[in-house]
Amino acid sequence: MENDDEIMAQVFAAFCEEQAEHRATIASLLLELEQQPDRSDGREVLDHLFRAAHSLKGGARAAGAPAVERIAHAIEDLFAAVRQQHARIVPALCDTIYIALDVIGRLVERQAAGQPVDEHLVDVMVDRLRAVLTLSTIDATLPEHTADDTATEPGVRVAVSPGLSLHPRDGAPTSSRDVTTVRLAVDVLDTLLNDVGELMTGAMRIRERLRQAQEMAGMPVRWKRRWRQVRPIAVRSRAQQNGDHLIGYDGGAQYATLAPSQPTVNRQEVQTLADALVQAADLIDDIEQWMSRFVHDLNADQGLLTSVTDRLHAHIRRTRMLPLHTIFQSLRRVARDTSRSTGKAVDVVLDDGNAEADRQVLDVLRDVLTHLLRNAIDHGIEDPDTRQQQGKPARGQVHVAASVTGDWLTIEVADDGAGLDDEAIRRRALELGLLTVTDLEHARPGDIHHLIFLPGFSTRSSVSHLSGRGVGLDIVHSHIERMQGRIQVQSAPGQGCRFVLTVPVSLTSSHGLLFKLGTQICAIPLESIQRIISVAPDDVHTLEGRTVVLVDQRPIALIHLADLAGAGGGAAFFPDSRGRRQALVLGSGNERLIACIVDDIVGEQELVVHRLPFPLRRVQFIAAAAILPDGVVAPILDTVDIVRAAAAVRRPVTPSPVDTGAQRRTPQIVVADDSLTTRMLEKNILEMAGYRVHLATDGVEALDLVRSLASNGGCDLVISDVDMPRLNGFELTEKLRASERFKHLPVVLVTSLDAPEHRERGVAVGADAYIIKRAFDQQTLLDTVARLI
Repeated sequence: MENDDEIMAQVFAAFCEEQAEHRATIASLLLELEQQPDRSDGREVLDHLFRAAHSLKGGARAAGAPAVERIAHAIEDLFAAVRQQHARIVPALCDTIYIALDVIGRLVERQAAGQPVDEHLVDVMVDRLRAVLTLSTIDATLPEHTADDTATEPGVRVAVSPGLSLHPRDGAPTSSRDVTTVRLAVDVLDTLLNDVGELMTGAMRIRERLRQAQEMAGMPVRWKRRWRQVRPIAVRSRAQQNGDHLIGYDGGAQYATLAPSQPTVNRQEVQTLADALVQAADLIDDIEQWMSRFVHDLNADQGLLTSVTDRLHAHIRRTRMLPLHTIFQSLRRVARDTSRSTGKAVDVVLDDGNAEADRQVLDVLRDVLTHLLRNAIDHGIEDPDTRQQQGKPARGQVHVAASVTGDWLTIEVADDGAGLDDEAIRRRALELGLLTVTDLEHARPGDIHHLIFLPGFSTRSSVSHLSGRGVGLDIVHSHIERMQGRIQVQSAPGQGCRFVLTVPVSLTSSHGLLFKLGTQICAIPLESIQRIISVAPDDVHTLEGRTVVLVDQRPIALIHLADLAGAGGGAAFFPDSRGRRQALVLGSGNERLIACIVDDIVGEQELVVHRLPFPLRRVQFIAAAAILPDGVVAPILDTVDIVRAAAAVRRPVTPSPVDTGAQRRTPQIVVADDSLTTRMLEKNILEMAGYRVHLATDGVEALDLVRSLASNGGCDLVISDVDMPRLNGFELTEKLRASERFKHLPVVLVTSLDAPEHRERGVAVGADAYIIKRAFDQQTLLDTVARLI
């Protein structure tokens, strides 16, 4: 019998799912009401909001979450006041409720992790909700805004297609990221149960085949007994035929030229041998007939199992599919917050096309679409005055539309803003040394536009909490490529910009190319391979210190994939025994292509993708693994990592193995932070990536370390906190920039200070990058370091 603690644990687990749905429902309906406060069904929406808040409060009480209950009660009071027309839905009230919903989510996460509740945070949140209730009550007595007053008011209006319901569908989750369980209709369960029943039937048929095989294995036993009886006769007969004389027999025949003293084979023994041969022939006929039936039945069983497993796989994959509207709901909130933050008036049209995709795909698309939507509003849409001067409506338009074709999902994000600034992109490319003047003269518009996806590329001269760091579109491009998808950008000056994303609806299976690196079989998804080329020594050239091969008259970097993955030890491009090598051209679009030499190509195969478990989820160059039919585990390589890492590879073409005696110099990094936890976290991340790290507790120690390393190969980069004793990060950067010796030393500031004035000062003192701790991401740090060193 379960005790009280076990029962409460089950109740709390159920509440974790329930509260996520209630929070998403409240956020969705509140945003709808905020955009259309005078809608005809406003009372119904208010009632729905009140019930959701009330249910959230009741669930928290039952689950033993009093902190959540207090905040939910305060939200419920707000909705009650609005229902009684004692308060109005105003932006300040909505902002506070959105924050309160986020706080509830964090409180539930902390309680689920067994961490103590921050009572001060709860008190502050409740007090803030009470305060906004007072303000909203005052606002309720003010005159209403007219339509003209709100035409250009900063904010977002979200229109939705008929297929995209603003109300959560019954049984449908409201957020893919919050989902840890899946609700299935009874007919879906019945279908799965039927498939499993057929699978069990197939298993029973396989057991029958096993019994038959065992029976067949026993068929030669009778013959073996018979053969033991007649074998001596056969041996003597052979010796007699050969004119030899048997001198002994111990399971094998030994012959010598002796006096004929052994008995010859008589007529009866000959008949015995003949009978044995007839029995052997009959046995062979029986085995042949039996094997024919066995192969026929086994082939039928294999067809049945293949059909059932394929159908079962499709049905189970279908249960992992979630409607695209689960992430579109959160985009409405993103659009609203970005619009208010930038002071721009925007109408966002969302059309999910009733599309569905695997939950894993949606989790990635959530971040991708968040970046693109923010980018469209912040970079693309002009301010109302500028738009009116250009003859455009004061309110900008952003359209997000989705459609499914076969196994591919296509999403378009289009705006009617200013479009990409080609000249600014060209200038920035020259400043960063990405292209030369000659390159720009011959570059096509598509080539220029794709530069915005490069790491660290931004045309913004200042850094804000929304943009300017040059990581947003790079993250978008990386995420899409890792899903074996494609991204295209189209821009018309003054008319707008459009991003087209194409990704698979599921990542559970893939067509891959198998190849060998040494003795290891590896795989790469076919979608990531542009082509396979044959490379001869005469095809290889050196350009700006980099080994290249011409593909369609265009120089492409050439590497040996084994070298890049650390398995080659400087393997030769062209060993003496091989005049030509096969290379895979990897990458996407018209840039960032590389050619990778492999040792041998095995062939194409359908792969069942197995995602790597923790702690192997982020191993460089490896995205997943597949188990081949012979039981061999083949790593599926990450083409994004390969293409990025190949950019730093510079090695000469060698006809024979290169000398590996010289050791590569390990980059030296100084990490300065007064927090021991942060220092050790950054140290572990950097050392796992192959860097040598020196630690300092403040700016003074960091400066001393940089000076001492100058006489021992030098320091390659400094990562510093801002708020430190003795010498803070800003002051440390200023001193380094003032030094003739260290003025070009890259400096990355990693800090919790995210106010605009702090970012501006970081840029002013000469920091090369500015990373916020609360949004800290290991890959962002490593990408930033790799870009600067």
